[in-house]
Amino acid sequence: MAYHIKLKDRRYLLTEKDYLINGDSWDNEIRDWLANKAGLELDEEHLEAIEFIRTTYNKRKQHPNPRVIAANLAKKYGPDKGTLRYFYSLFPKGVQQAFAIAGVPMQGFCF
Repeated sequence: MAYHIKLKDRRYLLTEKDYLINGDSWDNEIRDWLANKAGLELDEEHLEAIEFIRTTYNKRKQHPNPRVIAANLAKKYGPDKGTLRYFYSLFPKGVQQAFAIAGVPMQGFCF
C-alpha cells in the first residue's frame, strides 16, 4: 500500500516501507522527513553518503555497494570514516535505510 505525505505544499508518494515511489520528486524536504522518521539527525557525513548514493545511482542506474560508499567517505573524511562500521553507525538499519533516505528505488537491489 502506498501513501501520500504533504510537506511545504508538495506531495510525495511513498511505499508502506517509506521508499519514495518517484525518485524524481526527491528533494531536501523529503530527505529530512525520512531521516527524522528513521530517528536520524543528518550531519555532513550523512549528506555526503546520500549525495554519493544518488549520484552513483543516477549515473549508472545501479546501487553503490556499502564498501564503495565507505571508500568515498574515506576520501573526504579520512580512513577512520571509511569503514563499514562507520557507515553502519551513520545508517544503523543498513544500506536499505540509506537508499530510502537518498530516494533511490529498491527494485533490483540485492546483496
